[in-house]
Amino acid sequence: MKTNPWLRLGITAGAVLFVFAAAVTYRFLESHGVFTAVEPGFAGTCRAVAGIAGPGDIAVDAPGKTAFVSAKDGIYAYAYDVPGAHLVKLEGTPKDFHPGGIGLYRSPDGGLTLIAINRQGDGSYAIDVFAAEGKKLQLIGSIGSDVLVDPSDLAVVDEDRFYVVNAHTSRTVLGRWLDDVLLLPRANVLFFDGMKFVTAAEELNSPRGVAANGQRLFVAEQYPRTLLAFERDSFSGRLKEAGAFPIASGLDRIDIAPDGSLWIAGQPKAFAMNAFHLNPKKPAPSQVFRVDLEGGTPHAFSLVYANGGDEIGGAGVAARAGDHLLIGSEQGGKMLDCGLP
Repeated sequence: MKTNPWLRLGITAGAVLFVFAAAVTYRFLESHGVFTAVEPGFAGTCRAVAGIAGPGDIAVDAPGKTAFVSAKDGIYAYAYDVPGAHLVKLEGTPKDFHPGGIGLYRSPDGGLTLIAINRQGDGSYAIDVFAAEGKKLQLIGSIGSDVLVDPSDLAVVDEDRFYVVNAHTSRTVLGRWLDDVLLLPRANVLFFDGMKFVTAAEELNSPRGVAANGQRLFVAEQYPRTLLAFERDSFSGRLKEAGAFPIASGLDRIDIAPDGSLWIAGQPKAFAMNAFHLNPKKPAPSQVFRVDLEGGTPHAFSLVYANGGDEIGGAGVAARAGDHLLIGSEQGGKMLDCGLP
């Protein structure tokens, strides 16, 4: 008995579609942490530092022993070496100022520049540049551009130049959803050369964190759960990929410690993060990783901190400050100051 060729074709096409759908589904679930287990653990002790709404990024000035913390309503300073220190809100910011990613540069003459991504009230973005001195910021300038589509974090090179990552380049809710679900590599890294923005790297997927160290730039991709290393051209700012390093968590912002190690906050459960956004009483797990480099590229990592969310939910930033580990979450109302063993 002969089989209808159209039936065979239909069965084959159906099987191919089923395998494709299964592969896409597995990739989506894996990238969003469905199969990731979180075991709480930390060798040190932590103190909750209140008085801040949604600490989104932390930049450490080691010479001044001060951490600068961005929040929904401004920039705060934290003297981490002072026992029982409190967060102090800095004066001098614009009225319409809602900072996200921040970065610091200390010049050879000791001057300190702070650069911040500012999501303005109308939904547009600007990069605000400040001189930092004592408990006050002085606005030097503000840089706006239509290429700042969805800026998440920045890495400062000097007082005039910096990199910024666009978590998405799609301008629509649907486009961004498709990027995250299908892991479409359509995001980018921009370089501001002191005069204009240029595209330094393309075809990235959900980049959340970025940090620069000499001739290297590091980018944390959230859903691919990958840390990327790039060689950096110091003149043009152009980037050449030098390696990809998988870490099983939704990677967020990156801090570079004085010893050269990278400290990265992670959100291992994306669906739990979605629930946390909707209901703050259901905090998502938090992780912090230390990544060691060899030859300028990621070599090994260790899980330093893990918590189910009761201590801090959905950590988006972690920074090494002396023998302190500072952890923040945009969804929280506090910062953790943890003593490292």
